[in-house]
Amino acid sequence: MKTLGKIAVLVAGAAMTMGNTKCQQQATPARSLKKIVDLGSIKSSPINFPNGSFDFQFVVNQQIYGVLQDSDEFVFKYNPPIATAPSKATTTADGDTNLFNLSKADKAMMKAMVVDSAKSSYDVQYSQTAWCMANLPQVKLSGSVNSFEMLGGGGITIGFNPAGALPTTGLASAGVNLQFAQLDLSMVGTRPLSNTVVGAANVDSKQTKTAVNFTLNFGLWSVGPSAYYSTPLANVSKSALEKAVSALSDQMKSDEWYTRVMANDDTHLIIVGGTDVGLEVGDQLLVYNEDYYWDGEPCNSNYLGGGAAANAAVAKIEIDYVGDEISRGRVIEQNDYNAVVGAKVKLFAFHAANYVPPAAGVQPATGTTSSSTVASATPVTSSKATGAH
Repeated sequence: MKTLGKIAVLVAGAAMTMGNTKCQQQATPARSLKKIVDLGSIKSSPINFPNGSFDFQFVVNQQIYGVLQDSDEFVFKYNPPIATAPSKATTTADGDTNLFNLSKADKAMMKAMVVDSAKSSYDVQYSQTAWCMANLPQVKLSGSVNSFEMLGGGGITIGFNPAGALPTTGLASAGVNLQFAQLDLSMVGTRPLSNTVVGAANVDSKQTKTAVNFTLNFGLWSVGPSAYYSTPLANVSKSALEKAVSALSDQMKSDEWYTRVMANDDTHLIIVGGTDVGLEVGDQLLVYNEDYYWDGEPCNSNYLGGGAAANAAVAKIEIDYVGDEISRGRVIEQNDYNAVVGAKVKLFAFHAANYVPPAAGVQPATGTTSSSTVASATPVTSSKATGAH
């Protein structure tokens, strides 16, 4: 009965939050959080010229980074948040900042939090079965350029299509005048461990056909990819990538946003994601420990599955400091289980429109949390299982 009462409190709170959100949306645009993604390769054939070939795969993989950086839906991390696997030797360093891949400002933030908590180092409370989850994105993106065709006068076409490279016979060695360019691109979003597809998009040649009207100098392109970025062709491939990313985002709107716990300081949690994902001071989030099943050594073997019950949150936190790529949340509700590094963190509610954040700067981390009022139908802890599903 006690557990059911806890669940009812959170369900009622969620309902009220949803109602408040609808009212807010009438006055201000709805906020959203960017999903953390990683990149696999975007595969592509090379472009053949009379005097050699051009590595088109290289340039399109370079362009996707800029597209994601400008995206309103996704954020890409160049380095995993946790730099090294946990061990006793690595958890006693100055502020434990050697454990993490952090910006200069975020490192200073972590050290300030150590001072505030009156500890000599940050208590990371590693779970050997779950810590690696903090380094995983929500979605892994990859793709393939199926065709890239540059059309000139007289029926000249350069590039490749699904059947393969287009012939270069009859082309002048110096170059050719191009009128149009078109590209066909497929992209897919998958879960990083299970490879489950959560979104797929295709941008075809009709969507990307663009007038370019310039002279393609074969000799200049043979020097390197820099020449490509100065041509109208770069806009064609960038536009295709933007369309594919936008289509993926539309498909993944029902995929609930989440991030991970990176460190635990009893009264506060450090989570992956800061201003880069759109978090703000006052936002409230729920924290879930999960079961993980591996066919061998945890975090170093095939992942067989896992998760947490929908009503099994171990804590609720309220964000009190937002850094570049990390945020700190004050524990405002907690049951009898501590959140482990790698625990899943989901949005409970954005702060109210009239919310006034506290004074800037890292606030003291000392203090007590509220009584155990977080719903937990079955408290879930990280564990290891071997064998089949």
